[in-house]
Amino acid sequence: MTTDTPAPQTVPHRFSRSLSGFGVIILTLSVLSPGVSIFVSGGSILQQTGTGAVLAFLVGTVVCFCQTTLIAELGAAYPTAGYDNAAIGHAVGDWAGATAYMQGIIGIPLFLNTSAIGIATYLHPFGLPYGDHTITFVTIGLITVLSLLNIRSNEFITSLFMLIEVVALLLVAGVGAWHASPDAISLITHPVRIEGGAFAAVAIGVIGIGTTNAAWAIAGSNQALYFSEDMKRPETIGRIIMLSFAIAAFLEFVPVLGTIIGSRDLKAVLASDNPFEVFLAQHMSVFFVKLVSGAIAIAIFNACLAGFVGIGRNVFSMGRTKLFSEPINQALMKMTRKTEAPWVAILLIGASTAAVTYMSLSFKILLLSGNTAIVAAFYFIGVWRGRRSGRTGRGTYRSPLFPLMPILGAIIFVGEVIVMGMDGQGRKSMAISIGVWIAAFCYYRFVLMRRPGGWQMRGPEDIDRTAAAHEALRDNQAVPVSA
Repeated sequence: MTTDTPAPQTVPHRFSRSLSGFGVIILTLSVLSPGVSIFVSGGSILQQTGTGAVLAFLVGTVVCFCQTTLIAELGAAYPTAGYDNAAIGHAVGDWAGATAYMQGIIGIPLFLNTSAIGIATYLHPFGLPYGDHTITFVTIGLITVLSLLNIRSNEFITSLFMLIEVVALLLVAGVGAWHASPDAISLITHPVRIEGGAFAAVAIGVIGIGTTNAAWAIAGSNQALYFSEDMKRPETIGRIIMLSFAIAAFLEFVPVLGTIIGSRDLKAVLASDNPFEVFLAQHMSVFFVKLVSGAIAIAIFNACLAGFVGIGRNVFSMGRTKLFSEPINQALMKMTRKTEAPWVAILLIGASTAAVTYMSLSFKILLLSGNTAIVAAFYFIGVWRGRRSGRTGRGTYRSPLFPLMPILGAIIFVGEVIVMGMDGQGRKSMAISIGVWIAAFCYYRFVLMRRPGGWQMRGPEDIDRTAAAHEALRDNQAVPVSA
């Protein structure tokens, strides 16, 4: 008589649920990084819109709220490391999920590298004897190693860095409030910017473009979905996304307001490529200005670290849902037994992020910027179809005032397309992004769907069972929620 040899046990294709909601908020804020958004992107918005930046950030917050509440509903219905790709696929259909997954592959190293190269810029005041590329490569290598730690360890590291980042943002806001000008209100209600070395009124069109940029700077709280599989209560992810959004919006608005109302020489601030540093130099010593530069470098490092951890989980989910050939899928799902880090996925991310260092920044931004509007279109389509099919709106978060939010989302999408169409670079970016989405859909149609049995999106077993139960409720069938 023979006995069967037990199959070797493998690491389960999911993560241990060890994170609290607070831990996910910290990691999410670290990825979207209000400090990077303000000290890097916010500076160009101040240059562009002048004192109209206050209005741009206020309206941009409303715009971002509309889009964030839509993805919060989608994510609450399907909270997985597949990020908005999987959430879109769950609500709209497998074809949308596969297409969203595949088009996002190009943007992963570009997004992370664009952040990483900024560290060298903000370390210049410290006079390090190394070139920018050397600092970038060392940064990427260090972040790759740290990303292999347990996620609770990364939560602790990012918490410390996040504290420094928040202090820097509140310092700018506090200094501005302390030195507020008596005519600050008029500067906000009658926006001006610098043109030809003199103050000039800001046109409505400029405010519109600034609003779009401000909304983009505030966005990113949906990245909480990267960590939803590590949550003890993944069903709360919708509320976590919205709370992260509220914190980020506040932390980005108050430094902009403080800089405008508290500048001793507003013309010098608005004309500078580094308006926040010029503003602080008007009120504080060089020592404190260097401290802020160091805080910005830390914020960028923190954003990259949290990004590697989160996106590593996203790439892991690509293997789990079988987007590639089986050897590649199995490799992407390999996790270290001690830390549960998807080490193959993280090493691939590190290598690809380093490889694009020599690409020009303008070209990387060109490839990234047009994609935002297309993804946002799937948000309002997903919520609209999800409510009608019963796939969304059944969890712990529902976007308010349905169908108002999907309608506003559609209007915002049209506005973003018009704004991008008014700019030559914007048109190029949209054309490239559309081409990438078409190529991604072709991969789904002519590769994935030609497999025996086709292709179906999958996530963690418990989340898939819950989604199946919601489908059963819609169809009046009885499907157990738990095995």
